[in-house]
This record gives sequence, C-alpha cells and structure tokens, in this order.
Amino acid sequence: MPLFTKFPVNPLVMELIVKSIHLTAQNGDNENFDPKKGNTDVILSLEDGTKYIASFFAYENIDELRIQHQFNGDFLHGSYFWNKNMILVEECSLEFIEPVVQDMIDEGNFLEAFREL
Repeated sequence: MPLFTKFPVNPLVMELIVKSIHLTAQNGDNENFDPKKGNTDVILSLEDGTKYIASFFAYENIDELRIQHQFNGDFLHGSYFWNKNMILVEECSLEFIEPVVQDMIDEGNFLEAFREL
C-alpha cells in the first residue's frame, strides 16, 4: 500500500507514488540520535522501484557543525557549510519529515531537492 497517494510532479511528465520513506539515522545502531540536533539521509522508495535521496539537517545541527568546524578547520574553520541535496528542517524525525516531503511534492520542489539513486 502506498505511503502517499498519487502526486503530480509535472502533469506532463510523471506522477510520484511514494511506497516508503527510510531515515538512515533510524538504523539500529543509532539509539542516541536526537532528531532536533541531528541529520539524516532520507531515502524515498517509489512504487515503481525508483529511489531518491536527500540529506535533512535540523537547524540546531547546523550550528553544532559550525562550532565543530571552527575547531577542526573544516569549511574554512566554520565560515560556510554545504551538503549535496541538503534540506533544513526543525526536526529529523519521520513524523516531521513525512509532511515536509509531501509539501515538496505538492509544491513541485521534490525533484530539485532530491536526487535519484
């Protein structure tokens, strides 16, 4: 059973039917994960077998990373930060990410933020 019903990305091109959403941070070895301070890759599996991925970062996580980078020298000592297919959210939990994905599909931004695996 699809997680979401059909969502037109571009009515002339395709419709997305999301079968499942997997957060890599929810793997069994990550029991100390704080969704308000963490980040996770989000993998969407479509009903047709196609998979897409994007990296979700909680706002608080960005500040923590900036402080870490100031000390370890990465990203010009915290002067900037980037990540491929990055999406900023309030919280990196499935309950929070599902409606974000839904909104991105509804608004037509999904294919700009996610990349196909």
